[in-house]
Amino acid sequence: MLKKRIYDILPHFVVRGLNILYNEGLYTFIYKIREHAKSGVAYEKWITEKEEREKRENKAISLSLRPLISILVPVYNVDENILRECIESVLGQIYDNWQLCIADDCSTMPEVRKVLSEYEDCDRIDICYREKNGHISAATNSALSLAKGEYIALLDCDDILAEDALYEVAKVINESPDVEFIYTDEDKVDENGKNRNTPHFKSDWAPDTLMSYMYTCHLSVYKTDIARDMGGFREGYEGAQDYDFVLRYTEMIKDTGIRHIPKVLYHWRVRKGSTSEDISAKPYVMHSVYKAKSEALTRRGLNADMELVESVSQYNVNYIPDAECMVSIIIPSKDNPDMLGKCLNSIRSKTLFSNYEIIVNDNGSNDANRLIYEDMCKKYRCTYHYESMEFNFSRMCNNGANLAAGSYYLFLNDDIEVTDGEWLQRMLGQAQLPHTGAVGAKLLYPDSFLIQHTGVINILNGPSHAFCGYSDKDVCPFARNLLTFNYSAVTAACLMISKDKFYEVGGFNENMSVSYNDVDLCFSLIEKGYYNVVRNDVSLYHYESFSRGYDSVDEHKMKRLIREREKLYDMHSAFTGNGSMDPFYNANLVQNRVDFTCNYDNIGDYNSVYKEKRISDYKINDNIQYSIDRISMDNGFCISGWAYLKGSRLNNIRRAKILVIYDDGRVHEFAARKIYRPEIGCIVHKKRMYMIGFECASNMNIAEGARLAIAIGSGYLLLDDYSKIMYSNYYRFNKED
Repeated sequence: MLKKRIYDILPHFVVRGLNILYNEGLYTFIYKIREHAKSGVAYEKWITEKEEREKRENKAISLSLRPLISILVPVYNVDENILRECIESVLGQIYDNWQLCIADDCSTMPEVRKVLSEYEDCDRIDICYREKNGHISAATNSALSLAKGEYIALLDCDDILAEDALYEVAKVINESPDVEFIYTDEDKVDENGKNRNTPHFKSDWAPDTLMSYMYTCHLSVYKTDIARDMGGFREGYEGAQDYDFVLRYTEMIKDTGIRHIPKVLYHWRVRKGSTSEDISAKPYVMHSVYKAKSEALTRRGLNADMELVESVSQYNVNYIPDAECMVSIIIPSKDNPDMLGKCLNSIRSKTLFSNYEIIVNDNGSNDANRLIYEDMCKKYRCTYHYESMEFNFSRMCNNGANLAAGSYYLFLNDDIEVTDGEWLQRMLGQAQLPHTGAVGAKLLYPDSFLIQHTGVINILNGPSHAFCGYSDKDVCPFARNLLTFNYSAVTAACLMISKDKFYEVGGFNENMSVSYNDVDLCFSLIEKGYYNVVRNDVSLYHYESFSRGYDSVDEHKMKRLIREREKLYDMHSAFTGNGSMDPFYNANLVQNRVDFTCNYDNIGDYNSVYKEKRISDYKINDNIQYSIDRISMDNGFCISGWAYLKGSRLNNIRRAKILVIYDDGRVHEFAARKIYRPEIGCIVHKKRMYMIGFECASNMNIAEGARLAIAIGSGYLLLDDYSKIMYSNYYRFNKED
């Protein structure tokens, strides 16, 4: 109680620091402080290199279509230097077929008229001066009335366009002439227009994410005729007028007409008291957001509750299901009576939604456990199906579906414990939406706040659980552990889908018996035009892999995992390749971790020095546990992964090393950089083992015939085992080489 009272009077960042120090240890605390301090510098360096390269590439591209783009800028009482910088960012565009439409909303600051008068003679700038202040919606409509272009783009009078913003938009129009809505990534600048920070790397079109918050935001480009047909921007929604607009606009177009440009092309100025700094700074904005969302639900004929998530000042939408629809809860299980009993008891004792059945599909428990299962299923009123066969998760799920009477299926692991009475109705309400594919839930490790699943991202390491191992007490980037989000996949540990959509994609692929069968199902749903979604307001405990163990720390299972992943990508080629392989995970985000951070701290930026040693300085240590996420041998080498010494209490402090071993006994020892990898600590069940990730890079090319090894202290293991290489498309060691 005393601790709670003390925490209540401390600033949030102090509480966050104390929680890290207490839960994750001193070394993690120091690491996070250091990484936070250098993040701004790293981002500035990254954008300078990346954006300069993109500008050079753009100069070599000619455009056959050159649409006129009208930029709408409502203006009211803004500092003259800020307004001038905004206008100059349009004048400096490398794409020149634009029109700037400015509407001054009867500003009382004389310098506004002074600045605007400087641009009145510019051929491509049209300015109107409103005689009465009507606020931002009315002013934007006045600017819209001036527009002559086929497309309109929205620009706030205190923000800045990147110089290639309109060029990138025009490129997309050339690639897809029927495009009707384009949005880009964005970042923030300080009041002086400097110090770029807080990039927002967005997903491709995600309708459920948009119902959580206004993620498309800046820069947004729309068809002019559609904007006019729908009446432009509505008064009474000030502060969320663009959110209301995009909700109405996207109801009038097809999803195929929406494009996302994964580049930072808009700089949102942070001013004290503005919504760029904090949405709660203007209370009327919250009212407008509520109004925009609730009216969107009414227009769409959806029955839902709006629930305020106070910690992020956003409203979550909880869809009310049709209670006439039955849910069939399908639970594959074998020889796991204790866990199954806990699962069934939690379902029956806590679930508030009543129209459901439970089917337990047993693939061959021993005689003693079979009797226990039969008695247990009678007690909890379950259908029990027994069929002795080799383990095949997909077949067990499909067999359960064949026995189901419900119009919705919920596939549930036997190691799930229900903790929330509304879990089933919340998932069902989402699953009943026509555009929804698979619905997942937030899964936590038992009796903790550690996240096990809040969606699956498809990165270079392969399909991975977002924020696995991170604390649910913290607010993940853009509240991804609190609001409802679209993801490429959700885990079948708790997955709901309508019967019709399940059979439309052919159910679970029985050729994928153990791993990635749920990801395959979800990828197939995306290919059919559906959207998979995670309901983070449904939180359950998952005793993950309690009975089967972890693939990533077992050699035989690891080999099978790699085979099944290759099979997955063979069937879904759109989800493979360099760059972004995931429409709901931006290509600019890190590809070998699960924390949605920017990729500007990638291993290529870290150049390790080496020491000359002899192989006699080391000895083989079989207690080293490791996995390699990625290896690249292009212009030097880059290696990332995780490693720890079994039985050691110093793994947060011990630093992994990469050894290059030559036939004559020489060794080049490269020190690796430690990386925060909480998901691995969860996998190996080691408390506070968060700092066992590593990244190592060098511009030195490895000589032919040399061998690589990973070392901790004076012990080492050769990196010549296929089963340890997570991402096989980068590089593979071949013993015969």
